[in-house]
Amino acid sequence: MAPNLFRPSFGTYPHVLVGRDPLVDEFEDTFDGLLDPTGLTVLLSGQRGMGKTVLLDAYARAARSAGWLVISDASSDGLLDRLSRDHLPRLLQTHADKPPTRLTSGSLSLGPIGAGGGWDDRYPAESTLRSQIAELTDALRTSGRGLVITVDEIQSAALEELRKLGEILQYARREDRMLAFAGAGLSTPIEELLDHPGATFLRRAEHHTIGPVSRSDVRTALAQTIADGDREIDVRALDRAADAAAGYPFMIQLIGYHTLKNAAPTGPVDVAAVDTGITAARRRLGRLVHAAALRPLSDVDRTYLLAMAQDDGPSRTGEIAKRMGVSAQYAGEYRRRLIRDGIIEPAGHGKVRFTIPYTADHLREHAAHDALEGLADESS
Repeated sequence: MAPNLFRPSFGTYPHVLVGRDPLVDEFEDTFDGLLDPTGLTVLLSGQRGMGKTVLLDAYARAARSAGWLVISDASSDGLLDRLSRDHLPRLLQTHADKPPTRLTSGSLSLGPIGAGGGWDDRYPAESTLRSQIAELTDALRTSGRGLVITVDEIQSAALEELRKLGEILQYARREDRMLAFAGAGLSTPIEELLDHPGATFLRRAEHHTIGPVSRSDVRTALAQTIADGDREIDVRALDRAADAAAGYPFMIQLIGYHTLKNAAPTGPVDVAAVDTGITAARRRLGRLVHAAALRPLSDVDRTYLLAMAQDDGPSRTGEIAKRMGVSAQYAGEYRRRLIRDGIIEPAGHGKVRFTIPYTADHLREHAAHDALEGLADESS
């Protein structure tokens, strides 16, 4: 059986990455020969499913290809502690002239690492992280290499940890150290984060907003991935799949995967297989993306979105308020909240639209389902 090369999982590097060539080239140029310091601090922002984590991985890949060391983590509490007690000691053990020694069970423990045990700390607690980075970058300098730290979901980071990390990066720049940083997160929370005094260093980062990919790039990703799996796809089927993906990178993987899963074992992939794949992809998008995005919202937030879902395209904010039976000012508060949470976005003067494809369909389907359940409960 021909392999299915589509990878419909968040953060998984796609078989074919399209629509991001200029950005990937920029990453590679950063680590190729004489460095451009502006590329050593990068911030990627975008809505859910736009491929931010994939591009963060592309940044790390470009660094590794140039021989740099990479530490990748997420912005949950304890980021700096994980850097100083786990990631950096492991790299120092391999690459520094005087690596830290492993603590035995009878030694003072600095916290669990891997299967257990700790690392001997040669530095005062307050200067440990900076000192470790200094030692590691000194050790790498002779070979023209450096260290990259990537942090995903940076909008969730503790501001004090970001502030300290920013100070370390600032010192590294002053000392001409080969230290790079890349972070990724949701658009609107990142915009708010940039306004906070604790995240000053991010304002000086090379900021890239990650949006949808073009229809031609979607077609290329679908066709090439299918071809690399020793299959063909009918032109009409390819066009239908490309239209359904709506420029949304995650949907490319979902549609491609489920289309091949439902295609006949031989012959070109046809429209029937694509239609079945689209249905399955939309269902899975609902479970993985829509449900997760809508779960934390309040009842009034949901009411606002259901009022929007009555439209097939962008919604007028005044009409939304009428449907809700509230004032424009009251509805405007929820509009701002939903934009901040990345659920909707402005679509011209007095208009808004959903940021994730098929959100309106998901809301309508679930509203109908809830209505049917309510009728069933009343009749029982």
